[in-house]
Amino acid sequence: MHKNTNQPTSIKMLHAPKPRRGAVVVLCALMLPVLLLIFGFCIDYATMLRVRNEAQVIADLAAKAATDTLARTNDEALATQAAMDVAAANSIGGTSHTLAPDEIIFGRAEEQTDGSFVFTDGGTPANSVRVVANRFDTHPSGAVNLNFGNLYGHPMFDVSQTATASFRDVEIIVVLDRSISMKFPVVGPEVLDRMDTRCFTPAAIPGCRWLALDVAMEAFLNEFDATPVQERIGVVTFSTDVSNDSCGTEIVLPASKLDQPLTTNTSAIRDIMDDYNNSVWFGGTNITAGILEALDHFRDAGNTDRERFIVVLTDGNHTANGVSLPETVAADCFAEGIIVHTITFSDAADESGMIRVANMGGGDHFHAVDTLQLTNIFRRLAGKFSIIVQ
Repeated sequence: MHKNTNQPTSIKMLHAPKPRRGAVVVLCALMLPVLLLIFGFCIDYATMLRVRNEAQVIADLAAKAATDTLARTNDEALATQAAMDVAAANSIGGTSHTLAPDEIIFGRAEEQTDGSFVFTDGGTPANSVRVVANRFDTHPSGAVNLNFGNLYGHPMFDVSQTATASFRDVEIIVVLDRSISMKFPVVGPEVLDRMDTRCFTPAAIPGCRWLALDVAMEAFLNEFDATPVQERIGVVTFSTDVSNDSCGTEIVLPASKLDQPLTTNTSAIRDIMDDYNNSVWFGGTNITAGILEALDHFRDAGNTDRERFIVVLTDGNHTANGVSLPETVAADCFAEGIIVHTITFSDAADESGMIRVANMGGGDHFHAVDTLQLTNIFRRLAGKFSIIVQ
């Protein structure tokens, strides 16, 4: 007899899921305020970023306008009004902005050894303006309203952005080499027949170093003409003492000459350059005499409240005997607060010697091999001396 091993199969009943529509509705109801809060904050956060940017733009524009006016007029009242006018013409959060008088601060910015500038509130003579663009509840322009601020307890937004603009109140004396080699070609072999070169004007020698310098000086002056600051610029030239009649007429030139005392008239400096383009000159290279001439003029006519600079250009080597070394005189300049920058032009120049001069004078050294490089160096220096340092 066989046992029936077939067991009845148990059947599980499948029940339909209970409806959960009500739970979803409850969850949505609970999350809606949170979603609304997040949505509102996102919109207001974008408003905050925009308002900060608008306040920074007003601070920047107002500081620059005030500094520009101060540089041209030296009148703090006019500079204050210029800042207020710029602010009023712009808006923060959709409303015109009013600067309070105590938000326009005059002072002095001084360059540090690392190239940065430190602003001193109330420092004199003033060369800087700091503007603070504020918006808060008690400010004349009020705080900025937020669209959804009531949802998270901050219906108003306070903002404060600051900008400082400065100008360099400077005096610069450019000390230029007028030795015979400045009439040699910029590119190519040096002239062998010095006698012929001696009796020509630079204008009659296309491609000579002096004409390249004339191009660079024009770019230098153009940079200053483009700023509102009235920089004072002077020109000294140097060679060696010359008394010679080898060119059919007697040529008498001093080792150094103050060709143009410190002036704001850049046209007068262009005239000096043009005179040298069209006249006969020559001599050796007494760099010391040129730097001393500039130092003496600063002592006689310079303004110690301004930053003072000497820019020395040479294409050769210091050849004068019986005088102090150029770096020694540069150190004397630096001791009196005058910075000496140097430029060498041509591969024949004593670049290492002029680096020493710049180091002792607290300045920078530059080297150029062609007209473009020389022009860019002079442009760079003009920018270093110019307006608006943020």
